[in-house]
Amino acid sequence: MPIHILAIDDEPIYHKMIAHALEPAGYKLTFANNGSLGLATATALKPDLIITDVLMPDINGYEVVKRLRREPGFAHTPILMLTCQTEMSEKLNAFEAGADDYMTKPFDPGELVARVTVWVRRLEEIRNSEELEKDETDKAQIIAFHSLRGGIGCSSLAVNTAMAMSELWKLPTLLVDGVLTAGQIALMLNASLKRTWADIAGLTPEELDYDALRSIVSMHNSGIHFIAGPSTPISAEMVSGEIVDTAIRLMRPYYEYIILDLPHDFSEITLFMLDQADLIIVPMAPEMASIRAADAALGVYKKLGYPATKTKMVLNKTIDVSVLDQRKIEKALKIEFEAVIPYTPGPFTRAINIGQAVFHNTPNTDVSQILEDLAYSTSKESHRTITPEEPTSTWQKVHARAMRNMPIEAEKEEPDLPF
Repeated sequence: MPIHILAIDDEPIYHKMIAHALEPAGYKLTFANNGSLGLATATALKPDLIITDVLMPDINGYEVVKRLRREPGFAHTPILMLTCQTEMSEKLNAFEAGADDYMTKPFDPGELVARVTVWVRRLEEIRNSEELEKDETDKAQIIAFHSLRGGIGCSSLAVNTAMAMSELWKLPTLLVDGVLTAGQIALMLNASLKRTWADIAGLTPEELDYDALRSIVSMHNSGIHFIAGPSTPISAEMVSGEIVDTAIRLMRPYYEYIILDLPHDFSEITLFMLDQADLIIVPMAPEMASIRAADAALGVYKKLGYPATKTKMVLNKTIDVSVLDQRKIEKALKIEFEAVIPYTPGPFTRAINIGQAVFHNTPNTDVSQILEDLAYSTSKESHRTITPEEPTSTWQKVHARAMRNMPIEAEKEEPDLPF
């Protein structure tokens, strides 16, 4: 069955140009000459992909996209915007409205075909993933990244660990933005805010079901699924802790791994997510304020009744020079670090600015290898103890490093240094 594309544009010449480019590629086309008609046609036809102009006489393209994204049925429909305007602000407006892609007029026919082909392929991947049946007996491992101090890479580590986990096992992985006010997950994935937590805020926990929840789950081209935080603080205030708690419970049977990026607090939403987590990863920097924040968090976890095995610490060297040695920090907090991220500000800053995770942008660096090892060490025991039938290249790299680092004989224990 051919892919059905709806093109919304008030200029007939572009109807012809779009048809000239896409009809030879086998796509079925329907046209609408204004925004109002485009919305009505989209609702009636449910096209596979939508192309819309920005400047139209009745309803502009941004408003068309916003209205479509409010409907769960268009949550995953790829939308490409065309405009004569080339300013960066216009591109940002397109993504803010919920568009997937953006091209300037006049466009190259070959590029339009290429862009459409990419989005159709991603749409098919989403549809295929939605057909997977849930397994009630093997629920997801939930890993929460939590710190009481901001600015130490909590979100970056959550995003990169989710991608590494997906590459390691090639199993369904969900990344959740739990920072509902000014969350960064969508930014770090260079993804538009098509649907967010705010789109289910009006539902009660009793009304929320998997189909409604699935409408706010987006798919990144790396293969991971993600739920983005609301675009405004006002929208964030509408999302209740009970909705978030119910949503995580509903999603758990459909994924092998769920990675949560949590706020830097112990709010209601944070507590709901921490309770559901199988593991809590606490990133910290080698400076006193971060150490105090980590110590305070560990104290609260203990009062909440969490076993010590539920918490793993990661040292992220966000500063170039530190007077606090790793061994001293471990002794002071009575912990051992699960991973140590070296001081590498360049790759992480570039990754945030261009929306490409370090793990994908620089896959062969020491940092990416550490992220791979962190993903492996926090994986399900059932996955770590059995060699996969079809090992991924990431698994093979991690396994090879583990074999090289396996000690031949026990090392002598060094005396503790004074703190």
